[in-house]
Amino acid sequence: MSFKDKCAVITGGGGGFGNTFARALAGQGANVVLADVNADTVEAAAQAVNDLGGGKALPVVCDVTSADSVEATMEAALSRFGSVDILINNAGGSLNVPKDAIDQVSEADWDLVIAVNLKGTFLCTRAAAGPMKKAGYGRIVNLSSITARAGGQLTPVQYVSAKGAIISFTRHVAQELGPHGINVNAVAPGLVLTPRLEGMWMERKTEQERQDYLKNVPLGRLSSPQDIADAVLFLCSDQAKSITGLTLDVNGGMYSA
Repeated sequence: MSFKDKCAVITGGGGGFGNTFARALAGQGANVVLADVNADTVEAAAQAVNDLGGGKALPVVCDVTSADSVEATMEAALSRFGSVDILINNAGGSLNVPKDAIDQVSEADWDLVIAVNLKGTFLCTRAAAGPMKKAGYGRIVNLSSITARAGGQLTPVQYVSAKGAIISFTRHVAQELGPHGINVNAVAPGLVLTPRLEGMWMERKTEQERQDYLKNVPLGRLSSPQDIADAVLFLCSDQAKSITGLTLDVNGGMYSA
Protein backbone atom coordinates (compact mmCIF):
# COMPACT_ATOMS: atom_id res chain seq x y z
CA MET A 1 0.00 0.00 0.00
CA SER A 2 1.56 3.27 -1.13
CA PHE A 3 0.35 6.86 -0.99
CA LYS A 4 3.44 8.46 -2.49
CA ASP A 5 2.83 12.04 -3.62
CA LYS A 6 -0.79 12.00 -2.41
CA CYS A 7 -1.99 14.80 -0.15
CA ALA A 8 -4.25 13.92 2.78
CA VAL A 9 -6.15 16.48 4.82
CA ILE A 10 -6.89 15.17 8.32
CA THR A 11 -9.22 17.14 10.58
CA GLY A 12 -8.73 16.77 14.30
CA GLY A 13 -5.13 16.23 13.27
CA GLY A 14 -3.69 17.13 16.64
CA GLY A 15 -5.60 14.45 18.55
CA GLY A 16 -5.02 10.76 19.19
CA PHE A 17 -6.73 9.35 16.09
CA GLY A 18 -5.57 12.19 13.86
CA ASN A 19 -1.98 11.70 14.97
CA THR A 20 -2.14 7.98 14.25
CA PHE A 21 -3.72 8.50 10.83
CA ALA A 22 -1.09 11.09 9.92
CA ARG A 23 1.85 8.91 10.91
CA ALA A 24 0.43 5.93 9.06
CA LEU A 25 -0.20 7.87 5.85
CA ALA A 26 3.11 9.72 5.97
CA GLY A 27 4.85 6.41 6.54
CA GLN A 28 3.42 5.28 3.21
CA GLY A 29 4.64 8.40 1.40
CA ALA A 30 1.66 10.75 1.70
CA ASN A 31 1.99 14.42 2.52
CA VAL A 32 -0.45 15.31 5.28
CA VAL A 33 -2.22 18.51 6.26
CA LEU A 34 -3.08 18.37 9.94
CA ALA A 35 -6.05 20.63 10.65
CA ASP A 36 -6.98 21.30 14.26
CA VAL A 37 -8.48 24.10 16.32
CA ASN A 38 -5.66 23.83 18.87
CA ALA A 39 -2.55 25.56 17.50
CA ASP A 40 -0.02 24.13 19.96
CA THR A 41 -1.29 20.58 19.62
CA VAL A 42 -1.33 20.57 15.85
CA GLU A 43 2.13 22.13 15.59
CA ALA A 44 3.55 19.40 17.83
CA ALA A 45 1.74 16.67 15.91
CA ALA A 46 3.08 17.92 12.57
CA GLN A 47 6.61 18.16 13.94
CA ALA A 48 6.38 14.56 15.16
CA VAL A 49 5.37 13.42 11.67
CA ASN A 50 8.14 15.41 10.02
CA ASP A 51 10.67 13.90 12.41
CA LEU A 52 9.81 10.46 11.07
CA GLY A 53 11.27 11.32 7.67
CA GLY A 54 8.44 10.09 5.43
CA GLY A 55 5.83 12.32 3.81
CA LYS A 56 5.76 15.94 4.90
CA ALA A 57 3.28 17.39 7.38
CA LEU A 58 1.75 20.87 7.30
CA PRO A 59 -0.04 22.11 10.44
CA VAL A 60 -3.06 24.36 9.92
CA VAL A 61 -5.22 25.93 12.60
CA CYS A 62 -8.77 25.17 11.50
CA ASP A 63 -12.23 25.45 13.03
CA VAL A 64 -14.29 22.88 11.12
CA THR A 65 -17.51 24.69 12.04
CA SER A 66 -16.38 27.75 10.05
CA ALA A 67 -16.73 27.65 6.27
CA ASP A 68 -14.03 30.32 5.84
CA SER A 69 -11.60 28.39 8.04
CA VAL A 70 -12.25 25.16 6.18
CA GLU A 71 -11.82 26.79 2.77
CA ALA A 72 -8.53 28.33 3.93
CA THR A 73 -7.33 24.88 5.00
CA MET A 74 -8.04 23.39 1.58
CA GLU A 75 -6.33 26.34 -0.09
CA ALA A 76 -3.28 25.79 2.12
CA ALA A 77 -3.17 22.14 1.08
CA LEU A 78 -3.41 23.02 -2.60
CA SER A 79 -0.79 25.75 -2.30
CA ARG A 80 1.72 23.56 -0.45
CA PHE A 81 1.18 20.15 -2.04
CA GLY A 82 -0.76 20.82 -5.24
CA SER A 83 -3.75 18.58 -4.62
CA VAL A 84 -6.31 17.31 -2.14
CA ASP A 85 -6.45 13.57 -2.79
CA ILE A 86 -7.64 12.29 0.58
CA LEU A 87 -9.90 13.80 3.24
CA ILE A 88 -10.32 12.19 6.64
CA ASN A 89 -13.17 13.81 8.56
CA ASN A 90 -11.93 12.95 12.02
CA ALA A 91 -12.73 16.09 14.06
CA GLY A 92 -15.50 15.44 16.55
CA GLY A 93 -16.33 13.68 19.78
CA SER A 94 -18.79 14.31 22.58
CA LEU A 95 -16.81 17.44 23.53
CA ASN A 96 -17.32 16.93 27.27
CA VAL A 97 -21.00 17.83 27.20
CA PRO A 98 -22.99 16.17 30.00
CA LYS A 99 -24.93 13.00 29.29
CA ASP A 100 -28.29 14.52 30.18
CA ALA A 101 -31.71 12.93 29.80
CA ILE A 102 -33.37 14.07 26.58
CA ASP A 103 -35.67 16.50 28.42
CA GLN A 104 -32.63 18.12 30.05
CA VAL A 105 -30.34 18.51 27.03
CA SER A 106 -29.49 22.16 26.43
CA GLU A 107 -29.79 23.69 22.98
CA ALA A 108 -26.23 25.01 23.26
CA ASP A 109 -24.80 21.54 23.97
CA TRP A 110 -26.83 20.06 21.11
CA ASP A 111 -25.64 22.72 18.67
CA LEU A 112 -21.99 22.35 19.70
CA VAL A 113 -21.74 18.60 19.18
CA ILE A 114 -23.79 18.59 15.98
CA ALA A 115 -21.74 21.49 14.60
CA VAL A 116 -18.32 19.93 15.15
CA ASN A 117 -19.21 16.37 14.18
CA LEU A 118 -21.82 16.73 11.44
CA LYS A 119 -21.54 20.29 10.12
CA GLY A 120 -17.75 19.96 10.16
CA THR A 121 -17.96 16.80 8.07
CA PHE A 122 -20.26 18.58 5.61
CA LEU A 123 -18.13 21.73 5.32
CA CYS A 124 -14.88 19.83 4.81
CA THR A 125 -16.43 17.46 2.28
CA ARG A 126 -17.93 20.38 0.38
CA ALA A 127 -14.58 22.17 0.28
CA ALA A 128 -12.66 19.08 -0.85
CA ALA A 129 -15.20 18.00 -3.47
CA GLY A 130 -14.28 20.75 -5.97
CA PRO A 131 -10.55 19.97 -6.22
CA MET A 132 -11.27 16.23 -6.22
CA LYS A 133 -13.86 16.52 -9.01
CA LYS A 134 -11.43 18.60 -11.06
CA ALA A 135 -8.75 15.92 -10.63
CA GLY A 136 -11.19 13.06 -11.24
CA TYR A 137 -9.92 11.34 -8.11
CA GLY A 138 -10.55 11.39 -4.39
CA ARG A 139 -10.89 9.38 -1.22
CA ILE A 140 -13.05 10.62 1.66
CA VAL A 141 -13.35 8.75 4.96
CA ASN A 142 -15.74 9.94 7.66
CA LEU A 143 -15.54 8.91 11.31
CA SER A 144 -18.77 7.52 12.75
CA SER A 145 -19.15 5.32 15.84
CA ILE A 146 -20.59 2.04 17.10
CA THR A 147 -23.08 4.19 19.01
CA ALA A 148 -24.66 5.14 15.67
CA ARG A 149 -25.33 1.46 15.05
CA ALA A 150 -26.34 0.15 18.45
CA GLY A 151 -27.31 3.21 20.50
CA GLY A 152 -25.14 4.74 23.14
CA GLN A 153 -26.39 4.63 26.70
CA LEU A 154 -22.96 5.79 27.88
CA THR A 155 -22.71 8.70 25.43
CA PRO A 156 -24.76 11.89 24.95
CA VAL A 157 -27.69 11.88 22.55
CA GLN A 158 -26.07 14.68 20.53
CA TYR A 159 -23.05 12.50 19.76
CA VAL A 160 -25.11 9.43 18.84
CA SER A 161 -27.32 11.54 16.58
CA ALA A 162 -24.40 13.19 14.78
CA LYS A 163 -22.58 9.91 14.21
CA GLY A 164 -25.76 8.31 12.88
CA ALA A 165 -26.29 11.19 10.48
CA ILE A 166 -22.72 10.79 9.22
CA ILE A 167 -23.56 7.27 8.03
CA SER A 168 -26.48 8.61 5.96
CA PHE A 169 -24.38 11.52 4.73
CA THR A 170 -21.71 9.06 3.60
CA ARG A 171 -24.17 6.98 1.58
CA HIS A 172 -25.65 10.02 -0.14
CA VAL A 173 -22.37 11.73 -1.02
CA ALA A 174 -20.87 8.45 -2.25
CA GLN A 175 -23.63 8.18 -4.84
CA GLU A 176 -23.22 11.81 -5.88
CA LEU A 177 -19.43 11.84 -6.17
CA GLY A 178 -18.87 8.33 -7.49
CA PRO A 179 -19.19 9.37 -11.16
CA HIS A 180 -16.32 11.82 -10.54
CA GLY A 181 -13.90 9.11 -9.40
CA ILE A 182 -14.35 9.90 -5.70
CA ASN A 183 -14.90 7.17 -3.11
CA VAL A 184 -16.70 8.13 0.11
CA ASN A 185 -16.77 5.73 3.05
CA ALA A 186 -16.98 5.77 6.83
CA VAL A 187 -15.41 3.90 9.73
CA ALA A 188 -17.38 3.20 12.90
CA PRO A 189 -15.03 2.36 15.79
CA GLY A 190 -16.11 0.71 19.00
CA LEU A 191 -14.36 1.42 22.29
CA VAL A 192 -10.76 2.27 21.43
CA LEU A 193 -7.82 2.33 23.84
CA THR A 194 -6.51 5.79 23.12
CA PRO A 195 -3.97 7.04 25.68
CA ARG A 196 -6.68 9.02 27.50
CA LEU A 197 -9.17 6.16 27.53
CA GLU A 198 -6.54 3.61 28.55
CA GLY A 199 -5.94 5.52 31.78
CA MET A 200 -9.67 5.59 32.52
CA TRP A 201 -10.03 1.91 31.60
CA MET A 202 -7.28 0.84 33.97
CA GLU A 203 -7.90 3.29 36.82
CA ARG A 204 -11.69 3.54 36.93
CA LYS A 205 -12.60 -0.08 36.12
CA THR A 206 -11.89 -3.04 38.31
CA GLU A 207 -10.40 -6.16 36.81
CA GLN A 208 -13.78 -7.84 37.09
CA GLU A 209 -15.51 -4.95 35.32
CA ARG A 210 -12.98 -5.10 32.50
CA GLN A 211 -13.43 -8.84 32.12
CA ASP A 212 -17.23 -8.52 32.15
CA TYR A 213 -17.08 -5.90 29.40
CA LEU A 214 -14.73 -7.96 27.26
CA LYS A 215 -17.10 -10.93 27.43
CA ASN A 216 -19.32 -8.92 25.06
CA VAL A 217 -16.46 -8.48 22.57
CA PRO A 218 -16.16 -11.64 20.42
CA LEU A 219 -12.47 -11.00 19.72
CA GLY A 220 -11.88 -10.53 23.44
CA ARG A 221 -10.00 -7.24 23.30
CA LEU A 222 -10.52 -3.53 22.75
CA SER A 223 -9.35 -1.91 19.54
CA SER A 224 -6.22 0.23 19.37
CA PRO A 225 -5.86 3.50 17.43
CA GLN A 226 -3.71 1.59 14.95
CA ASP A 227 -6.62 -0.82 14.29
CA ILE A 228 -8.72 2.17 13.25
CA ALA A 229 -5.87 3.61 11.19
CA ASP A 230 -5.48 0.32 9.32
CA ALA A 231 -9.17 0.44 8.35
CA VAL A 232 -8.94 4.08 7.29
CA LEU A 233 -5.83 3.49 5.18
CA PHE A 234 -7.47 0.52 3.48
CA LEU A 235 -10.44 2.66 2.46
CA CYS A 236 -8.07 5.34 1.16
CA SER A 237 -6.07 2.84 -0.88
CA ASP A 238 -6.42 1.45 -4.38
CA GLN A 239 -7.27 -1.90 -2.81
CA ALA A 240 -10.64 -0.35 -1.94
CA LYS A 241 -11.21 1.35 -5.30
CA SER A 242 -14.51 -0.50 -5.84
CA ILE A 243 -15.84 0.25 -2.35
CA THR A 244 -17.94 3.33 -1.75
CA GLY A 245 -20.88 4.23 0.48
CA LEU A 246 -19.72 1.68 3.07
CA THR A 247 -19.52 2.12 6.83
CA LEU A 248 -16.83 -0.27 8.07
CA ASP A 249 -17.41 -1.44 11.65
CA VAL A 250 -14.20 -1.86 13.66
CA ASN A 251 -15.23 -3.03 17.11
CA GLY A 252 -14.01 -6.57 17.72
CA GLY A 253 -17.39 -8.03 16.71
CA MET A 254 -19.59 -6.21 19.23
CA TYR A 255 -21.74 -5.05 16.33
CA SER A 256 -21.81 -6.22 12.73
CA ALA A 257 -24.13 -4.85 10.06
